[in-house]
Amino acid sequence: MKERLLLVVAVAVFAAIAFPFAHDLYVRARVMHRLDPVLSEQDRYAFREWNGDPMSFVKSLNARCELVHGPDADACAPYRLVQE
Repeated sequence: MKERLLLVVAVAVFAAIAFPFAHDLYVRARVMHRLDPVLSEQDRYAFREWNGDPMSFVKSLNARCELVHGPDADACAPYRLVQE
């Protein structure tokens, strides 16, 4: 009985530790899938090296796009769609 309880506790601790990492990988994959057609090779590399939240990277891309093309430009639509 004691071994089973320890096993349940160990699995629960592992799940609690692994969940944030798995969630981050899932969000990164979803963001990369949505943005892959519009990203340059340099942006792809920057995203792979990005240590922060994936959505903050998308916000920075959107801000850069709005600086170049102006607010609410059609060229920035893919970035806004990913943020939703």
